[in-house]
Amino acid sequence: MKRKLGLTASAVFFIFIFNLQAFAIEYGGIGGRPAYPRPELARTESIFIHGLTPGESVKDGLLVINNSAERKTLLIYATDSTPSTGGAFACKQFSEQKIEVGSWIKLDKTEVTLDPKTNEIVDFNITVPKNASVGEHNGCILIQEKKKKQENQSGAVISTRTGLRVVLTVPGEIVRKLEIVNFNILQNKEDYTLQPRVKNIGNVSIDTNVFVTTKYIFGLDYAKAGGEYVILRDQTSEWNFELKKPFWGGWYKSELVVEYDANKEASVGVKSGKELARLTGSPIIFFSLPTPAAAAIEASILLFLIVCIVIFLLSWKRKRWIKKHWMEYTVIAGEDINSIAKKHSVSWKLLAKVNKLKPPYTVEENDKIKVPPTDK
Repeated sequence: MKRKLGLTASAVFFIFIFNLQAFAIEYGGIGGRPAYPRPELARTESIFIHGLTPGESVKDGLLVINNSAERKTLLIYATDSTPSTGGAFACKQFSEQKIEVGSWIKLDKTEVTLDPKTNEIVDFNITVPKNASVGEHNGCILIQEKKKKQENQSGAVISTRTGLRVVLTVPGEIVRKLEIVNFNILQNKEDYTLQPRVKNIGNVSIDTNVFVTTKYIFGLDYAKAGGEYVILRDQTSEWNFELKKPFWGGWYKSELVVEYDANKEASVGVKSGKELARLTGSPIIFFSLPTPAAAAIEASILLFLIVCIVIFLLSWKRKRWIKKHWMEYTVIAGEDINSIAKKHSVSWKLLAKVNKLKPPYTVEENDKIKVPPTDK
C-alpha cells in the first residue's frame, strides 16, 4: 500500500519518542509513525500503546516514510528496549538477542523500497506470551536504511536508524510507585551539578515531574531546574541539573521535589485527574565561595565596615573618657572659647562640641562648661 506523502514530517531522533505531538519520527529523511492512531489517546500518534492479556494478539501498522529526494530501501525490525545511561528509554541493537517485546512482534514485511516523498504501511502482529508478567513491557520497531559497501570501500557502512516505542500493558495489579534513591551535589571548576536519582519500584512507566530549587539560606529562590520525565518500569533515572556558581557566594540550600500520578486509573498518556503523589528529598545545604570579582568587592566592603567600627569605637571610648574625667569650669570675665581651649590644651572645636555650643560659640562670665582635667 503506497501513497504520496503530502505532509512534511519533523526531523527528530528516535529517543524523543515520548513527545505528545502527532508527527513522524524521522531522521535523515526516513522515518515512521503509527498507521492507525486512536483519537481518544493522543500518545498513539507517536508510539504504539496496547493493553493485552497473556496469550492475546493485536494487529497494528507502521507508516514507513521516505521524505528524502532519493529512492531508498529500508529495513524494518523489532527489538527489546533498554535503559540509557540516565535511565531513559532506548532501543537495543539489531544483533542483540530478543527475549521480551522484540520477540512478540511479527512484521508482515522486513524490507520496503520507497520512491522519494512516498510512504507505505507495514502491518504487524503482537502476541503476548501466556506467561507474561503483569504490568508494562516496552520494545521498539526500528526503521534503518539498507546500505551496501561500494567497491574498494573500507571501514564500516553507517546507515540511518529511527525507531518508535511499543508499550504493552498486561492487566492485573498495577503498581505505580516511585522512591528517591539519593540527591547529591557535585562541585565542578566553575559551577555545580545537582544529581537527583529516582527509582521506579512499580510495574509500569510513570510520567514524573522532577524539580530542584536552590535557595539563599534566608529563604529567597536563587535558581530552579527540572521538568517532566518518563521513568521506566524497574529503572532508576538520574538527572544532571547545572547550577551556576553564585556570584556573591555564601550558604545555600537545594531542595528536591518529585511529583507523579500514583492512581491506578492513570496510564501511558492518560492522567487520572486526581491529586499527585509528592516525594521530597533531604535538602542539601552547601557553602559556595564568592567569585574573584565578588571577593574583591566584599573585601572592600568589609574593610570599610571595619574602619567604620574602629572609628565608632574610638569615638565612643573618647566620649566615655570625656564624660568621666572632664571637670566643671566657671568662665572668668574676659575669656572666650579660644582662650579657654588654649588654657586647657584642647581644640576649641572639641570644647564647643562637648559643651554643645552653637555658632558663634560665645561664652559669658560665670557660665559653667566642661573642660579637660588640669595636669598637676
